[in-house]
Amino acid sequence: MIDLTDSSKGTCLDFGDSIDAEITKLPVVPCGEPHSHEIYAVEIYVVENTATASYPGLEALEAEAQTRCLGAFEEYVGISAFDSELFFSWLVPTLNSWDRDDDRQIVCAIGEGNGAPLVGTVRKLAR
Repeated sequence: MIDLTDSSKGTCLDFGDSIDAEITKLPVVPCGEPHSHEIYAVEIYVVENTATASYPGLEALEAEAQTRCLGAFEEYVGISAFDSELFFSWLVPTLNSWDRDDDRQIVCAIGEGNGAPLVGTVRKLAR
């Protein structure tokens, strides 16, 4: 399980050319080096009874991630996602990580809109 907290904001990642369907280890790199993404929020998918909650499905998790990540974007970057040159994406629990690791984390990440690598942080960059 990838254990992330709110303090994981600002962690830079380099996924290279592809991302596997299930990620078990994040490719963390120093933000001063070229990287593909930067974590800007870690949200918890809340269920009433975590111990007995069944996997809500990819569609429900994706919808929740889109809402949560959009909401957190402007606070982190300093500009609305609709006005930004950057894009946002997310990682959500898989059925395996939900059942095996009690994974409830939605990880919001920012990348360069044109696909170029990021260098440095995008926090409060306002672009």
